[in-house]
Amino acid sequence: MRRTPPSRLVLCLLAAFAASPAGAQGDANATVCAAEDDSAFSPEQRMAACDALIKAARNAPKEVAEALVNRGRAAWYADKTKRAFADLDRAIALDPNNARAFRERSNAYRSIGKLDRALADASEAVRLDPRDAKAFDNRGDVFVDKGKYDRAIQDYDEALRLDPKLSLAFRDRGAAYYFNKDYERAIKDDDEAIKLDPRSDRAYSNRGAAYKKLGRNAQAIADESEAIKLEPSEPVYFDNRGLSYAEEGEYDRAIIDYNEAIRISPRANFLTNRGNAYQAKGDLSRAIADYDRAIQLNPAFADAYNNRGAAFRGKGDLDRAIADYRAALRIDPRYQTAAENLAAVQALRKRAVK
Repeated sequence: MRRTPPSRLVLCLLAAFAASPAGAQGDANATVCAAEDDSAFSPEQRMAACDALIKAARNAPKEVAEALVNRGRAAWYADKTKRAFADLDRAIALDPNNARAFRERSNAYRSIGKLDRALADASEAVRLDPRDAKAFDNRGDVFVDKGKYDRAIQDYDEALRLDPKLSLAFRDRGAAYYFNKDYERAIKDDDEAIKLDPRSDRAYSNRGAAYKKLGRNAQAIADESEAIKLEPSEPVYFDNRGLSYAEEGEYDRAIIDYNEAIRISPRANFLTNRGNAYQAKGDLSRAIADYDRAIQLNPAFADAYNNRGAAFRGKGDLDRAIADYRAALRIDPRYQTAAENLAAVQALRKRAVK
């Protein structure tokens, strides 16, 4: 009896299972459209793949809704908020039982500060799919933004009960513990998040913040450095490490980090922090220049006025110091440090007049 050659057998199997060119393209589009934010595909590639799926599935409402959710998520990641909402709204209209659509729209509402609407959508996502760990994690995030940390922790607990390996939930629960001033538990959760996802820059950053609160500055700097290595385009990580160096009195190293944060994204708080480092070094002119820029960027930033007032006081310009302390207090009437500084400088000026 003849035996079929192995090569012929393999070829037959391949022929039996090979997809048509159109089917292969559809599979590729499905993969790209559903890709996560940290995938190799850009938001534009993901949206283009979703476009093709939506066009191909126009007579299948649930399939269209699923592609719209993915396209909306990619649009949100690309800061195309209006398009994200349009896609997510349409997905929900086509499939009102699509839990993921509500979850993603909740994220979008949360990102623009509409927390009540974010909470409503997050709760609907949980109701529609009570076994979705990410839905509970998402609702926990909304509760954190609303300052309801104990309630957030309950949702994170449930997310981890459903999925004990969800690194995201450990990281987010750690943040809730941090805001609840339970720094030791925050560190334990960040430890778990990092074990499960060693490339989680935010978990390192969050753990560094908790270490700093406990006075463990060397460990804070180590974690901040790891966060920078993992995500060198995030300016906050440089600013955080700059603050840690400043606490150690290493102002030159702090200024190097502030420089990088400002290079990536000039923000009022970064400039104010660098101004503080210059002021600590006695370079009052540079400090004032940084506070000036900070105030230009954010005229309602009370810290910049207060700290510029201190620099003017250091230069002996009491009138300008008083004007800045008053400006800080107009912005924040409860700013105790500015009130104390104002009283001290007014007393100095009175003594000088006598």
